[in-house]
Amino acid sequence: MAEAQGAFERNLKAGETLFTEGEQGNEMYLIRSGKVEISRSAGGQKKVLATLSEGSFLGEMAIVDDAPRSATAIAASDVSLLILDRAAFKAQLQENPMIEYLITSLVKRLRETNEQVKIMLQKDDVCRIAASLLAMGREKGVPDGSGVLVKGSFTQDSLADQVGVSKAKAGEIFEKLTKSGLVAFQPDGIKIPSVPDLEEFWRFATLKEKFKEM
Repeated sequence: MAEAQGAFERNLKAGETLFTEGEQGNEMYLIRSGKVEISRSAGGQKKVLATLSEGSFLGEMAIVDDAPRSATAIAASDVSLLILDRAAFKAQLQENPMIEYLITSLVKRLRETNEQVKIMLQKDDVCRIAASLLAMGREKGVPDGSGVLVKGSFTQDSLADQVGVSKAKAGEIFEKLTKSGLVAFQPDGIKIPSVPDLEEFWRFATLKEKFKEM
């Protein structure tokens, strides 16, 4: 890989940021020496997910599916990196369509897992349920009027289990969301009349939880 066209090196001092959650990524990295801390924000707080060391890859998800970075990477020590840009990476993948398909599928699964981790890291039950509904709407929702419909057989109990909220508490939350017109349970799935409104509600709930702890 070190000989691949488009690959080059980069060195970081301890504490320097390699990339930030939410920004676009055009490169992936191989750690040649040193350690990199991987973290993400949940409920306004930093959560460390892993510390990667020599021989580990990072940043590959963003150059496979062009989605924003799913986490923040900061040098935990002086670090030496080998860098491969998107063009060089995809040129190699195209030589074997099956490998390209497998990697793309794996990245999709990792994205879904990362989204679930982000949801579970939130302490507040309202935030977790709202974040889960938002993720479902964005990833699986199909246009339906001014909102989206997440097709499937869903129950409040199954959604409560999915995000680790008690069924009784989840029932109270879903009742409030339904009365507010943010969510509607239908025979063919879950209707989200306005994704922006639900996102605004989630942000409000997240800020409320954050400042409650101060």
